[in-house]
Amino acid sequence: MSAVLSAGAAVQANHFDAWQQVISGAFVPLRASGPQQARFRARIRSHHVGAVHLSEISASPHRVSRTSKLIRGGDSGQLKVSLQLRGNAVVCQDGRETLLAPGDFTLYDTSRPYTLNFDESFRSIVLMFPRELLRLRPSDLAGLRARRFDGRHGTGRLVRSLVQELCVREDAAGSRSGLLICDAVLDVLAAAVEDSAEPAAARGDLLGRLRSFIEEHLADPELGPEAIAAQNHISVRYLHKLFSADGVPVSGWIRARRLERCRRDLADPELAELPVSAIAGRWGLPNAAHFSRLFKATFGVSPREYRAAHLGG
Repeated sequence: MSAVLSAGAAVQANHFDAWQQVISGAFVPLRASGPQQARFRARIRSHHVGAVHLSEISASPHRVSRTSKLIRGGDSGQLKVSLQLRGNAVVCQDGRETLLAPGDFTLYDTSRPYTLNFDESFRSIVLMFPRELLRLRPSDLAGLRARRFDGRHGTGRLVRSLVQELCVREDAAGSRSGLLICDAVLDVLAAAVEDSAEPAAARGDLLGRLRSFIEEHLADPELGPEAIAAQNHISVRYLHKLFSADGVPVSGWIRARRLERCRRDLADPELAELPVSAIAGRWGLPNAAHFSRLFKATFGVSPREYRAAHLGG
């Protein structure tokens, strides 16, 4: 199967070796892998609009990686934007892991290793273009790789709409209107990047937002790493990495905050008539025996002893 794509060409593959050849020819050298399955299916339709290479991809679950070894073989200095249309994806680059849901898009750099993980069948649009077209300083780009951009609201919505319009325009490759739309995509993408360049994007601020989210949902007994990651559009692995770097695992943080809320309520005279089990339950700890063991291990006395000591009961 040829990996060479002409303007508007569509290529299909039914095994990983063929798909790896196709996508390496369409973009930059890449490695494709995935679970053993009887029916792997993938399709890519690609064309150029000016200096921008545009591809629409539909495929079965798999993983794509750009390794250091492949980069050493040559890099042409390209940026890629991936817009998720169906299914979820996890994009990893420079230690950042981001979950993309339909409507989200992200930016990544072919000069640095990255992976794309698709755990379900998906459809996406990928733009690839020379790095200088986005007019970013290297220091700016470092904070933007593998960041999630919301394509459903604000400037991100304009990016998504223009990218989709460019993708469906069959005459885009050779028309002046196609080139104008392409220029508009890059201009609006630059605006979306500018909008996102704020202190809240820093890793420490993300950790602060995650802790605030946990505080707001402590009463939910189902609160856990999976729910926190999904609601905040990051991978579970990246969530654990953020908390571990700060010295306290995410599960330990949740447990500590719940126990602290319970400790405070047990010492509150206005809640003296509320059973100990009810106090535990209101902070996401419905198993009374388990709560009692945790409380004693943390504070050195049982919940009832703690309440008696502070309320004089």
